[in-house]
Amino acid sequence: MERAVTRKVFRTISHPGDSRRLAKEVVDYLAGHVADGDILHDLDIILTEACANVCRHAYGGEPGPLEVRLAVTPGAWIELEIVDWGQGFGSGVRFENPGPDAEGGRGMYIMRMLASDCRVQRRDGENVVFIHKDIGAAQWKT
Repeated sequence: MERAVTRKVFRTISHPGDSRRLAKEVVDYLAGHVADGDILHDLDIILTEACANVCRHAYGGEPGPLEVRLAVTPGAWIELEIVDWGQGFGSGVRFENPGPDAEGGRGMYIMRMLASDCRVQRRDGENVVFIHKDIGAAQWKT
């Protein structure tokens, strides 16, 4: 049996307060579908980190558009695309833990550890952080 996919898009500008509100808005929406608080917390961490990266890096410190594209297949998975139109990562994306003495650079590693799949891509002028998280059937609201 094929499951229905629900899609929703959330938008704001890449300002720290606005991006945090966006992450909370997405997680609040997902709380209507997902029963497991630990999964919601993981998704909140992923979204907060990805949105913070856009604020810090995408537009040279200036605000710019930020979008979260959500796809939900109840009983199976959630996919997130965190999208900006800024300068992008180039070849600098690292999913490794930078080590105990590093002052930063752990965000992508943490996101990858909390997701089933995490990729960064540039497509049609967009910078996309793609997150896929498998969620067991028992962890959904009925």
